Amino acid sequence: MKRKEFYLIIEPLTERLYRFAYSLIPEDLQAEQLIIDGFNAFLIKQKKNLLRREVDFKEKRDLQVLRKIYFKAILRHISEIGLRRSSQLQDHTRLNKPSEFKAFYNLEPKLRMILSLRFDAQLTVEEIEEISQMAKYEVIEKLHNGRFLLMNELNKGVIAHG
Repeated sequence: MKRKEFYLIIEPLTERLYRFAYSLIPEDLQAEQLIIDGFNAFLIKQKKNLLRREVDFKEKRDLQVLRKIYFKAILRHISEIGLRRSSQLQDHTRLNKPSEFKAFYNLEPKLRMILSLRFDAQLTVEEIEEISQMAKYEVIEKLHNGRFLLMNELNKGVIAHG
């Protein structure tokens, strides 16, 4: 497979990848750079496998399977890089949190990552476990805690405005 073919396969995924990257680092330029870095990390690790693979673009089913595999692998790289980078950026520059969805962006990056993978990317707990490199119990715990904290924050807003 050539690089051009790879980009044709992943192009439909870019909007979803951007939303995920933005959930980790809520700043446009940083989220875009995170996607670029995730792609590059994926390409570096998978270059030999990608070059050997032949893709028939007429086979839609095979293309969908391949796209899902690439999507999860790129999410894994974005999450690894994004979590490290978000902690560095918070320590040094204090990211401006978006005014919309304030309750979500007030959560720690790992919780945002898990919630985003579950509810935006609509992945299973097992898939999140694979991407995040966390144990299943930890993924479930973070899902529970993240939802609880998010609901608490949202309820505070309702009570304050009610």
